[in-house]
Amino acid sequence: MSGGADGGSTSGSSAATEAALALVDGATIVADASSLILAASENPGGTEVAAVRVLETIASRLGGRSRRQLVAPGRPNLSVRFGPDPSAEAPGVLVLGHSDVVPAGEGWHADPFSPRVADGWLTGRGATDMKGGLAAALQALAAVHRARPELPLELLVTVDEEDLATGVQAHLAEPPSHYLACIVAEPTDLAVVIACRGAANLQVDVTGRAAHAGRPEDGASAITTAARIATWIADDHARLRAGASGLLGSATWSVGRIEGGHGTSIVPDRCTLLVDRRLMPGETGAEALAQLEAGIAEALGDEGCTASAALLMEMPGFETEPGHPLVAAAVDALAAEGRQAPVEAWTAACEGGFIARHHGCPTIILGPGDITGQAHQPDERVRIDDLEAAARAYVRMALALHDAS
Repeated sequence: MSGGADGGSTSGSSAATEAALALVDGATIVADASSLILAASENPGGTEVAAVRVLETIASRLGGRSRRQLVAPGRPNLSVRFGPDPSAEAPGVLVLGHSDVVPAGEGWHADPFSPRVADGWLTGRGATDMKGGLAAALQALAAVHRARPELPLELLVTVDEEDLATGVQAHLAEPPSHYLACIVAEPTDLAVVIACRGAANLQVDVTGRAAHAGRPEDGASAITTAARIATWIADDHARLRAGASGLLGSATWSVGRIEGGHGTSIVPDRCTLLVDRRLMPGETGAEALAQLEAGIAEALGDEGCTASAALLMEMPGFETEPGHPLVAAAVDALAAEGRQAPVEAWTAACEGGFIARHHGCPTIILGPGDITGQAHQPDERVRIDDLEAAARAYVRMALALHDAS
């Protein structure tokens, strides 16, 4: 395309943008997203390799080059690059996604892995979270590459995002690369999310001493001690929320599960708590674990119970300055598509914090679909217009970021 060769001028940049936008086709995005939905990749309980094969086929058709990183049997991360590899002299634009979906569950009106198109919607498990976003991103990067083949562009698709994040952690073992920005294609309803808390999953194991319930003083109740620990967690959560400020508010605590004991007539000698801790940007799971251990020490009584805590999973948060060129590029791109482009924070967690920390690049989340109203739900669906709008926005953003650099 002639516009790509003249990227240094305003007219050349505009021509490249128009040339790339002309290559974005909503019907093809829907067809690709449908192929990905058919490749069921439930997690936990399955593997992602079928979906990765579909992504490789799409990428090959579009002119991308694919590279797998095996994380576990049947579970490969996938990198798809267009143009030269990113370097310090020519940093790239990275789009991040994941190939797994949550289990379909009950309540569907039809087969969750048979995609359906009706009334402007694409329905199927993963339509919103996030196979629609992957299809939109691939077409966008390919369109930019056709218009500006000298630009480094990459889509990174991890496995196991919906469970233990082993895919992105495997990616962290690779050397950092050079990126102008990372766009996480998770569903934001096309809002520009510039801040995201991280998450830590923790487990507390309380050990007591069993005894007959007729003489409870002969034992040590692990459940009673666990209740005191849960109370400390609730109190510390209230303390954190009282100091909430800014887009992200504050860190939070939540006890998601308590399990213990053997029966009504036995003093329980064990109890386990599963704890969710939302992390502020820059805060680590190790720091949250240390806080929890201090709380446990404070909550333990003198009846003879012991308790220990462990960090099961950590997902860091991130925050990008509202005035950063990445944010401006996203807002302008969506405005050009007639979208409102609110700038927001996210209450969920995503893998963008890993990328921001590892590669040192500014990060936002921007994708088609509704994370709260559609993702992880029966009859999950996404608006077809939003898939095309997302692809067109990615095109505009990639070109604007490279021009600004």
